[in-house]
Amino acid sequence: MNKKIVSAALAILMMASTSAICASAAEVENETSGASGTIKFNLGDWDHSDKVNFYIWDSTSGLFCTKDGWIDTNPWGSKKIRGTAVEGEDGIVESYEIDFTGKEDHNVFVIFHDSNTGAQTYDCVLTADALGHTAYMTGEQLENPVDSEKTATDVLFDGVDASVCGPHKQITSTGNIVGSCLAPADDTALIVAQYVFNGVGAVDKSGEQVCTESKVANAISEFGTTANDVWEAYQTFADKETYAEKVDEAKKLINPSEASSDVESKVESVVESKVESKVESVVESKVESKVESKKAETTSSVTSKATNATTSTKTASATTSSKKAATIATTSYTTSRNSDGTVGVTGSTSNTSSSDSSTVTSPKTGSASVIPVILACLASVTAIAATKRKESV
Repeated sequence: MNKKIVSAALAILMMASTSAICASAAEVENETSGASGTIKFNLGDWDHSDKVNFYIWDSTSGLFCTKDGWIDTNPWGSKKIRGTAVEGEDGIVESYEIDFTGKEDHNVFVIFHDSNTGAQTYDCVLTADALGHTAYMTGEQLENPVDSEKTATDVLFDGVDASVCGPHKQITSTGNIVGSCLAPADDTALIVAQYVFNGVGAVDKSGEQVCTESKVANAISEFGTTANDVWEAYQTFADKETYAEKVDEAKKLINPSEASSDVESKVESVVESKVESKVESVVESKVESKVESKKAETTSSVTSKATNATTSTKTASATTSSKKAATIATTSYTTSRNSDGTVGVTGSTSNTSSSDSSTVTSPKTGSASVIPVILACLASVTAIAATKRKESV
């Protein structure tokens, strides 16, 4: 019995634990999906339920929000962007589901469009702060940024600061500034530069210049940027087809007096750097060439000296050999008369080495050493002749 009670208690505890885990998981899921939710729109004077389009686009990624999710095809007029009427609200309100995950730093905008009358609101900056809130029309008409002959009504979200979700601050096609809210990724210098690029040489329907120095100066001031930054941003259009024909006029309109010195300084810096690099390269090349030449010259000199030394050594060796070969064989001869009346000749040879001369004494200078030999020979011949005569007698 006790075992059954304990088992039942354990089962209850396990169920409770499972519920707690599920609840925790749900909380985590809600936290991670906090960028998803619903925005609402109060139709006001439009008063047409289920006929309002929630045209939402992300200009940073180029995607559009539909009931099927974010897509890359413009869905304007599609039923997939229509809101759903919500009952029990004051007036007629339509709602729309949107997922802001990953869009926190993107430029996202919304336009509410009445498909019955064609009326539409002005571009409104949309952030995750608007989730759960209702947009309403203020009644103020703003110039359409693209077509100056059209206007659109301003929209704000109740309970959301107008500097966070409000009319997008832009420069219209006629050079007027409308709206008051900048989107998270707006580049103010680029906005003004884009206006200049589009406006150079253009005129409105009244024949007035769309882009003038005074309008550009006003835009620079209103967007809190500088002529220097605008001029730098303008140069990002260098790959555009009409850039070359517009650039001189654009520079006059932007009047980058501050930028000109900076640009010139940068150009000078780049040129100077390249020149220094070129000079260093040339000097280094010449130095290396000189060193290599010097090395080759030194090597040649050393080789020449070594060759001369070898030649001298060989010459010295040959001289020594010559000196050794200069040893002179000297023979001494002595004549005497024998008991039988003949003349005898005796001789001895001695080797004399001369270390002071490298040449053998020539016969002319050494004739004194040959005379004894001749005399000895004559004496021998005389002795032989006398003997012969004696025998004949």
